[in-house]
Amino acid sequence: MLHERECRVRDYYASELTQHRPGELLIARENSYDGTAVRADMRTIDRSNVTRLWEFKISASYEALGQILVYVAMARRAEEAAGSDCLIRGVIAAFRFQPELAYTVERMNLSIELVTLPPVLAHAGGIPTPAKPAPLPVIPGQSGLLAPTGTEPYQQETP
Repeated sequence: MLHERECRVRDYYASELTQHRPGELLIARENSYDGTAVRADMRTIDRSNVTRLWEFKISASYEALGQILVYVAMARRAEEAAGSDCLIRGVIAAFRFQPELAYTVERMNLSIELVTLPPVLAHAGGIPTPAKPAPLPVIPGQSGLLAPTGTEPYQQETP
């Protein structure tokens, strides 16, 4: 089940899909199949007619792997029933991946893409990010104006 934060991240990613995945088009969000309650977070198709089913996570673990495997299996079953032979791939998109997840996908030849989401998307989901404070610049001839009383102003050497 897609949580609210993951949903906002997915929606923002989908709205900028062409920037992140040139040549790929959005088919649907919350893609489901007849006869089943499971649904992928997003479905896309590329210029080579490869359909991708997406699972969005803040931090992906083996649970995401299980979900995407089920989604791909249900999609392939539906396509076979319809007489289609299109290629269907799974994608797990997250900010962080459990190390064993990447190893398992590669070792087992699962043909699942792991997409690391850009940090800027964390703001769409209200996810805290580790940001370092930016140093205040010192204006030549104006030193001390930006520094609080009792502290030395930060001075950056210029080349």
